[in-house]
Amino acid sequence: MWSVLHWTFWQRRWSTLWWCLGVAAFIVLSLGFYASFRDQAAQVNEILNRLPTAARALFSDTGNFLTPEGFLSARLYYLLLPLLLSILAIGLASSLIAKEEEQGTLEILLSRPISRSKLLAGKALAGLIIVLTVSLVAMVTAVIVCRLVKLPVAFDRIILATLLATLLALIFASIAFLVAAHGRARAASVGIATLFGIASYLVSSLDDVVRALRLPAKLLPYHYYRPGEVLVGNFNWRFASVLVGVVGLLILLSFLSFRQRDLND
Repeated sequence: MWSVLHWTFWQRRWSTLWWCLGVAAFIVLSLGFYASFRDQAAQVNEILNRLPTAARALFSDTGNFLTPEGFLSARLYYLLLPLLLSILAIGLASSLIAKEEEQGTLEILLSRPISRSKLLAGKALAGLIIVLTVSLVAMVTAVIVCRLVKLPVAFDRIILATLLATLLALIFASIAFLVAAHGRARAASVGIATLFGIASYLVSSLDDVVRALRLPAKLLPYHYYRPGEVLVGNFNWRFASVLVGVVGLLILLSFLSFRQRDLND
């Protein structure tokens, strides 16, 4: 298992580095103009309040853009960071197994003295380490930039908000991993996970506006993803625990599905 982990991570070392640099640069660009925003906060908030309620709901979970927490949630944590992490995680999860099958190298790997469970564990752990590495870079960059631009949000709240965004991305990645382990094509695993993620975001963002969406929204993870509350000190540990449990369950189902497959099909 450890050899698979090492080799998979080594194969993706440069892409991981570029992801880290790209996410860090994105956070700097997103938060770097806070000083200008702070000086013109009243005018900006007035403009934003003129937007339809549905439009405001799509990029923030708080209607108060004047506060540092509201700014940080709207500019980074509500949509953009989960989106970036989800793109990374879904792409990784779908390619860890499906890419090997498409290239015809999966049978070669399994011909070595390694079980299917250890192969899948090594692949999954390598993907998790890559996502956590990029998330750690995002968290450190956010803390540093917030200090440099004097955005007064406690660093422990930034850490928890980043953790929650990472867990949300891992939910979508686990779906892609399950589909790929079941034997579906890479495009199918990416498509299904992406569709679920987009539907979760849209339905959960608009459930306060469209009454018919309130019930289905409660079944989707994005409904409980409220970074604005985390940034003011209200971290939902129960929801985080449920996310961890769901990720674990999906990974377990992936193992069971992969072990029962006939790879000659």
